Amino acid sequence: MRNTRNGQEKSWLRWAVILLFVMTMSDAYGQWGFGGDGGSPAPAGGDTTAPAADAGGGWGSEGGGGAAEEPAIKKAPYIRFVPPYDSMREIIFYENIIEDEACENCGADSLYWRAKKYLVQRFGKEGYKKMIVEDKIAERIVLKVTIPMICTYGKYNKKQEGMLEYKLSLRFKDSRYKYQFGNFVHVEVEDGLGAKISRTYHEHYMRLKKGFQFTDRYLMAADTEVAEVVKALKKTLREPYQPDEDDW
Repeated sequence: MRNTRNGQEKSWLRWAVILLFVMTMSDAYGQWGFGGDGGSPAPAGGDTTAPAADAGGGWGSEGGGGAAEEPAIKKAPYIRFVPPYDSMREIIFYENIIEDEACENCGADSLYWRAKKYLVQRFGKEGYKKMIVEDKIAERIVLKVTIPMICTYGKYNKKQEGMLEYKLSLRFKDSRYKYQFGNFVHVEVEDGLGAKISRTYHEHYMRLKKGFQFTDRYLMAADTEVAEVVKALKKTLREPYQPDEDDW
């Protein structure tokens, strides 16, 4: 009897161990999602992609080390505008000689009259008279020009910033002429009841160590004015002179 009882106890003990092992493995499978009821149900269509994390700090949130930030775009370094500078005169100075030996009817007198006609058209007859410093037929024209200072703030944005003053000299010889631009001054009316007028030479703007991103516009406005006058003079002086009825 004792041997039979011992055999039964061993049999029950063996089945208890097997049952405990089966229950333990069932729990483990359920925790890892292998069971049908113990884990989250698989998405429809067989997609086994893990669900996105919520806004509380999962993989997709900003605080959870998600997508890398886009690299900052570096701006190109600012390049200053440098106008032509005459170290002997110590001023900003534009100068050149235009000549054409093959040009017909390009005597000094003809070049003079064509240049004068263009300048009168550009500045107006009364404006031209007020600007005259020297006016000697067939030799030279010297003007002290005062015009609006037009600055560019973008491709389609221009604004007047006071007045631009400069000296223009034209000298004539047969088949050639020389132009000179210098003494550029920015003229402004300061705010206040006194309406005080300030005059700033462009050489001051050229030497600035700070704030030149703004004041370079004044230098470029003067450069644009010179380029326009020179281009028009070259065109005018290549064409035959046609005097107006009141040129006598």
